[in-house]
Order: sequence, then C-alpha cells, then structure tokens
Amino acid sequence: MKNFIRNNPTIAFGLGLPLVLVVLFLLISGIPALVVAPPQHDVLYATNYNHYNNVTNGFQIAVVGDRVQVNYYGNTQPYQQPRLWRFNPKTGAVKEIALMLPAGLLPNTGRTAEAEKVPTVTPIELPDLATLKVDSSSLAPDGYQFSTSYDGYSRNIFAGLFYSSRYRSQAELVKNGRSIRLPNTDGAYYGNSVRFIGWVVSP
Repeated sequence: MKNFIRNNPTIAFGLGLPLVLVVLFLLISGIPALVVAPPQHDVLYATNYNHYNNVTNGFQIAVVGDRVQVNYYGNTQPYQQPRLWRFNPKTGAVKEIALMLPAGLLPNTGRTAEAEKVPTVTPIELPDLATLKVDSSSLAPDGYQFSTSYDGYSRNIFAGLFYSSRYRSQAELVKNGRSIRLPNTDGAYYGNSVRFIGWVVSP
C-alpha cells in the first residue's frame, strides 16, 4: 500500500481527498451539537398553510398578545386545511393541535359567486393551547430561530459539496450552527406552506 501511494501520488490524492473532506464535514457539523445548548422552548408551527389577505374561505392563525387565536374566514369549505403542530425539542415529541371546521359550511365549487363580499369570521377554539403563553418573536428567548431552506443559501461550504439545498423544504430550529429538524415539514415545495407561529414560553 505504501509503495502504491509513493509511486502514484496523484491517484492517491484523488482518492483520499473526498475521504478527508467527508471526515472534516462530519467533525465540523458535529461541533455545534456539543457546544451549543439544546432548545428550551416548544415551538408551534403550521403546515399546508397558505393564508392571504384576500382569502374568502380558510383559516387564519395568529398570536394576539401572548395567545394563539384561530379564525375561519368564509362560509364555504376550504381548498385545503392547514395542520397545526407543537414540537417539544427536549423529548422530540410532536403533537397535532386539531383545527375544527365551523359547522354548516357550503361545498366549495370554486365559483366566485358563492364567496361573500364581507366573509363571515368564526373563532375556532383551541383547548390544547388556551392556557399557553406564546411569543411570536422571530428569535426564541434561548436564542434559537425558526428556519426553512427558503430563507437563503447560508449552508456551509462542506454541506454544499454533498447536496443542494435549493429545493429542500425541511424546517429547522437553528442556533450558532446547531440545527434540529422539525417533524412533518418536509415535502412542501412552496415557501409559505410551512409557517412559524410562536414559542411556548409558559404552560
């Protein structure tokens, strides 16, 4: 083996460089997990969520004050229904918060004549979140931030050698190089399909 390397330095370099890069990447990517403290706050986020100001039938999820409020706009069934999640980064557990449709909605046939000029607004009760204090700031009290691949191309150079993040849709919690993937957020190909709601700061 030593004779082969000595007699064929170019081939040995070509074969060894990818292995060295892989080792360096693994070492560099593993350092933040050792030195950066894990997240301390549960995070609320929604998937399949495409709410616009001109929507005449659909859910609107927002933090008002320090409480999560959900309203349903319109009198017809939605084109698609969002799903609301609570993720506990300490245990890795994720729980879906049920969003119940108002009773008596008309079928949605897509005809604009069925849409109301001033849509009906129906508050949706969320017993699982009723007592939670939620902070909708972009930065959590512990310094973590909600991020998706659509936020930019800030991946490190070694990661860029092994995959392209351009069409990657996995949402994450990130801080100083450490990242925690959020369940049920992959496979959404539009930036507005996964929405950050807020950090749970007190039960």
